Amino acid sequence: MPGKQKQSTVQHQARQVTASSGSAFPRPRMLILFLVVVAIAVYANSAGNGFVMDDSSAITSNTIVQKGFAGIPELLHTPYHQGYSVVANDLYRPLSLVLFAVEYQLFGLNPVPGHVVNLLLFVGCVLLLFLFLDQLFEQKKTGTAFIAALLFALHPIHTDVVDNIKGGDELLCFFFAFLSLNIYIKYAASGKPIQLLAGSFSLFMALLSKETAITFLAVIPLVFFFYKNEDRKRSTHILAGAVLAAGIFLTIRFSVLSAYHVNQLSEHAYIKNELAMQGLGFESRVATAVLMLGQYVQLLLLPYPLLCDYSAGTVPFVHFSDPLVLLSLAFYLFIGIVGIRRLLNNRKDPYAFGILFFLITISLFSNILFLTGATMAERFLFFPSVGFCIVAAMLIDQWVGKSAMPVYELLRNPKVLGAAGAICLCYAVITVNRNGDWKNNFILFSTDLKKAPHNCRLNFFVGNILLNTPAESDQADEKAAVAAIIPYFNTALATCPDYGTAQFELGTAYATLERYDSAVPHLERSLKIEPDNVACIGQLGRAYFMTKKYQPSVEAYKRANTLAPGNLLTNANLGLSYLYAGNSDSAIYYGYRAMALDPGFAGSYQILARAYTAKGNVDSAGKYEGIAQRNTPGYKL
Repeated sequence: MPGKQKQSTVQHQARQVTASSGSAFPRPRMLILFLVVVAIAVYANSAGNGFVMDDSSAITSNTIVQKGFAGIPELLHTPYHQGYSVVANDLYRPLSLVLFAVEYQLFGLNPVPGHVVNLLLFVGCVLLLFLFLDQLFEQKKTGTAFIAALLFALHPIHTDVVDNIKGGDELLCFFFAFLSLNIYIKYAASGKPIQLLAGSFSLFMALLSKETAITFLAVIPLVFFFYKNEDRKRSTHILAGAVLAAGIFLTIRFSVLSAYHVNQLSEHAYIKNELAMQGLGFESRVATAVLMLGQYVQLLLLPYPLLCDYSAGTVPFVHFSDPLVLLSLAFYLFIGIVGIRRLLNNRKDPYAFGILFFLITISLFSNILFLTGATMAERFLFFPSVGFCIVAAMLIDQWVGKSAMPVYELLRNPKVLGAAGAICLCYAVITVNRNGDWKNNFILFSTDLKKAPHNCRLNFFVGNILLNTPAESDQADEKAAVAAIIPYFNTALATCPDYGTAQFELGTAYATLERYDSAVPHLERSLKIEPDNVACIGQLGRAYFMTKKYQPSVEAYKRANTLAPGNLLTNANLGLSYLYAGNSDSAIYYGYRAMALDPGFAGSYQILARAYTAKGNVDSAGKYEGIAQRNTPGYKL
């Protein structure tokens, strides 16, 4: 009888579960379907956006990625930026670059497929997060897991990742990292070795996508030694598998970067991370970093203003005497203490997990232990926002006051609908609107510049786009437009005087206005910072020539010709500079070199005609003057 009674009780509970879930369409599937629809709906308008921000270095200007399938083997054993530029302390993220290479092979330089792939990856991230939280809470808080995943799907802070095709590295990293957690949970329950291997392989794939997944070496023991710790031996196996995956990745990473001599530590550029500024005191650096940690919390609570760039000129330098720094420090100490105490009191406490997950994943971007590649970035919150969403969902759940409430009863509760509905609606509106800002670089930069008018890079980006946009008006209007651009570069340089590219662009702007005396000092400053900028050297040679500094002009063009030999205009301008410097023989030499590079270029013959005239060789002068007249004018003395 006791056995039959127990069986009857189990059957009754099973009927309750079946009734609550629905026989035709199990309700957890309806929750999943809802999350899919919501995630697609709020990011659907991003599909028509173009390439923006770092898409240039990862896709549109990356020579290896643009080899398509043929470039994949090279991507697997080269540093991250190798196809774009050489940096002293490069990264290793081959999987994301492989994704971009596949997209390029199939679709060319078409941004639409890239945005669609990002959207689909994001949907996968949302679903894996929901499934993980539901399993973490042992299906006892499915409603809370759903609310947390819904907040994650809608939070505007994620536009920085989803709307930037290059953000595929973050999406892949998140997708595989949470896939590994879900698979590890299955192994913890079943003990099947194939699941242990699959979970470790997924974590390895996450690391190949982006190094952010390294924080899961702390997240995994938190999950499997506290929340899912029914079998301590299996938990130990999971941790060992994760450590092995990370060890293999770090070994490969070190080998690849060392082979290209880009594994050395170097100072970060102040332009991207203002905490790298020379002369900044340790106390002020740490205090400013603490302030930024507080601003991250503010962006999670109130996602405004959203910026694509937080470089120099955006976050002020502060000291520990600043009340906001003390408030930020107190907040982090408080939640740290609360998280640890709650975990010790209850090893399955959801609040503790949310808090500790946030602290673990945000630590990588704190700028306290080591400097990151950027002062701040909204993409740095992609992982930590999970902790925020868990805590927010728990607060909404607790507000109802019934911890054991069935999922659909919880979601239909007026309090839940009111609180979660209001937050989600606000998030959705901000997200959809923010997607429009990422339409193209000019819209994005000019929009964000209004919110951060002293931002160094945003001022440069806007000025650079305007300076390099072909004019459709007459010369007077063009010069007026260029004059209006100069303040952007001046603002950028007021914050970052050693911004070499900005110095170059400002010098170019002055040269366009024929203010060569003003152009020269900026071009010279730029070359001190970036000595091998051939375009800047050529522009400086022209500015010297127009200010009648012919010998310095010769030296500039010789330097440009050494760095980039075989350029038609460099050789022609070098010949011209020699001509005006009084060296006719050298002028003739470079005139012939220019002629050999392009026999149809009239300027070469004009230089030869003038040089032979200076030497008194009338016959040769007449010969080349005649040829110059027969060719299309392309160069005037």
